[in-house]
Amino acid sequence: MRVIHLSAEQSWRGGEQQLAYLITELNHLGCKQLVVCKKNSAFENYCKSNAIGYVSLPFKNQFDIYSSIKIKIIAKDFKADIIHAHSSHAHSLAVWSYYFGNMTKIVLSRKVDFAVSNNFLSRLKYNCKGIKKIICVSIAVQKILIKSLKNPAITTVVYDGIDLNKFGKKGSHILRKEFNIGNDKLIIASTAALADHKDYPTFIKMVSTLSEFQNLQFFIIGTGPLANQLKQKVEVLKLNEKIIFTDFRNDLDKILPDIDIFVLCSKTEGLGSSILDAFACGVPIVATAAGGIPELIRDNENGILVPIGNADLLAKSVATILQNNSLKEKLIINGKQSAIDFSKERMAADTLKVYQSI
Repeated sequence: MRVIHLSAEQSWRGGEQQLAYLITELNHLGCKQLVVCKKNSAFENYCKSNAIGYVSLPFKNQFDIYSSIKIKIIAKDFKADIIHAHSSHAHSLAVWSYYFGNMTKIVLSRKVDFAVSNNFLSRLKYNCKGIKKIICVSIAVQKILIKSLKNPAITTVVYDGIDLNKFGKKGSHILRKEFNIGNDKLIIASTAALADHKDYPTFIKMVSTLSEFQNLQFFIIGTGPLANQLKQKVEVLKLNEKIIFTDFRNDLDKILPDIDIFVLCSKTEGLGSSILDAFACGVPIVATAAGGIPELIRDNENGILVPIGNADLLAKSVATILQNNSLKEKLIINGKQSAIDFSKERMAADTLKVYQSI
């Protein structure tokens, strides 16, 4: 099996981590792979550092004709069986490459749980005959997507995976040392991009509601377009001492085990792979019932689910875990067990089956 992976994103987020896992595991399964990525991107740097074969292209936008034609040429030279597009822009470029004569079969990954735009270009992209399979990251994503497809049978579900050998190790108290947090305080944190759909204003409101607990320290771990706006909001509410912004971190496997409760406030979420990381690290979880999250969390069994945008219930759920040790232990034990079902090895094997099916 000869596979070209299209990665058109500039930065490194959850999708890029999943692609990195996939490449490693498919290599173990005997696939020949080539990455075609955006020039000067985080994934190009990853390929360089890990001796992964790649070609970088401008990928200026989703209508980049030059990059689309180059994909066609690269696929022919590589004798590719599959082109796997891993994002929306990569999807567009793969489709335009098809219309320029590239007959390599296309597999698309769909990781977001919002409806496809009802315009001509979107309908053209998603119903392109060159697309043989669309891999949805959750059943929730699949249900939304099939409403826009002429042939819903091309969809399938493959859940994200995590590195069970990397996550789950004992923490090294990095956050406590770096930010001078005493052992008398408990750490409540969220690790997600500072973007609208992650709904950090609800997280901040939750912190205000939990002000009666003096022994809590809150962390917002990540970066994104709303960083300055959120920091200003925290300052206006005089929560600077309560909430610490760490910006982007590449050591989550070392940080997560030292978190006492993980909170995810998303308004939309394809799956929520950060929940899997927290599961593996033995961290109790409170999350909103957005998108595919209920496919991971069984309420009051391996985590607590609350309605989207309800800061009061988020706060109440956090308080419940703080005050109920037996519940906390149950969530931790069941969460660790849940993580086993979401290994990167399983994710890659299921993806290879999709390739082989076409």
